[in-house]
Amino acid sequence: MWRQLLEYTDTVGRAMVGFAAVLLVVAVVSFVVGIVQASSGHGAATLPYWLTTMGSAVVAGLLVYLASRRGKLR
Repeated sequence: MWRQLLEYTDTVGRAMVGFAAVLLVVAVVSFVVGIVQASSGHGAATLPYWLTTMGSAVVAGLLVYLASRRGKLR
């Protein structure tokens, strides 16, 4: 699917997919840092990490969806 998405979309769609990939990396790193914070006893300080994780994942999913709508997927 990713190969088709990159192959059949335009430059803007490819940029959207690239930015979505960066956001997914940010989401994973934020998730891991939140787990480390929670396991070290700082559970109250994890809200920004969880919000960053969820926000990044949602925006990345939206960008991939919009890029697929721009492409001519068969």
